[in-house]
Amino acid sequence: MTQTIRLGKLLGIEIGVNWSLIFIFALIAWTLGSATLPAEVPGQRPAAYWVAALAGAVLFYGCLLAHELAHALMARRQGLRVAGITLWLFGGVSQLEGEPKSPGAEALITLVGPLTSFAVAGIAFLLELAASALALPALVSVLLAWLALLNVALGLFNLIPAFPLDGGRLLGSLFWWRTGTRLRGVHRAVLVGRVFAFLMIGFGLLELFRGDVVDGIWIAFIGWFLLSAASAEESAATTRSMLRSVPVSAAMTSPVVTVPDWLTVEQLIGSVAPRYRFSTYPLHDPSGKLTGVARLGELLRTASSAGSQRRLHEVSHPISEVPTAHPDEDLEHLVQRLGSALQDRVLVFDGDQLVGILSPSDVGRVAARRQALAGRGGVR
Repeated sequence: MTQTIRLGKLLGIEIGVNWSLIFIFALIAWTLGSATLPAEVPGQRPAAYWVAALAGAVLFYGCLLAHELAHALMARRQGLRVAGITLWLFGGVSQLEGEPKSPGAEALITLVGPLTSFAVAGIAFLLELAASALALPALVSVLLAWLALLNVALGLFNLIPAFPLDGGRLLGSLFWWRTGTRLRGVHRAVLVGRVFAFLMIGFGLLELFRGDVVDGIWIAFIGWFLLSAASAEESAATTRSMLRSVPVSAAMTSPVVTVPDWLTVEQLIGSVAPRYRFSTYPLHDPSGKLTGVARLGELLRTASSAGSQRRLHEVSHPISEVPTAHPDEDLEHLVQRLGSALQDRVLVFDGDQLVGILSPSDVGRVAARRQALAGRGGVR
């Protein structure tokens, strides 16, 4: 299953939704249509409740998008590139390429999100007053009041000092300013975030034992999520610091084995792949020009679905879609630039010559080696 569904671009930023959004969207619409709206405005037709509930769910995710757009636009003002925005289970995430240049820049990028949520709450509240004054249907007023409260809750929740929430990043920027390095700031903010995560897990378990099963499970689950996210943030920050000043050439696999793109899937799997340990093969046409990249895992699935006689150029990824790098590029910068695209493998070119392939395991191996050296005092 594809995890992210692309919706298009807004203000030049790619917008997508994670598949988990479907379940939360349905949950919000069901709660509004079957409980919240009938309790607040009784006596309406069922169709009216469900139309308002669906509109409320759409507007809520529009509010989440506004929150993330604020982060992304401020990041662009601070000189960072924005790869995209993905809305998912707990709200959304802005995928930034690179890191802020200063604690102040990170604080601005972070703080603008909750402030936007509070601003949206204020707008919804004013619209609710206007709807009441104009004697619009009660469902409209109640829906606007619900949106106002929900955006206040969204802003406050995001200010909890735990990663990946805005409060955790804001605290990290403060510690960065105090300690002088971003890595130390992240480490200290993660420690505080873990305390809050454990408190949420404990409170959730307490609610569970008191008989409030649904709320208890949700609170404990969010605490567990924040605990996991804190560890992931700390690990990512440490890895990035280990890759600093390391060239791509130190991690890439070289030399590269290229294969003719007119071979069949069966020929590559049966004759070429057993001779090498590679999982990715660049393809070339009869003139020697690179045309695409074939991935062994995908080819095995193609072969198993009666596609073993298809030519490689028919099932490969076009060369224009494959990430590229230069052997002298800094690994830290490359990881920040590509983000999750690193999973697709990176072709390393020196001029027009293909000199290597870089995979996540190559990067992880270099980071682990340097971290081991750092533990023995060998890396500064």
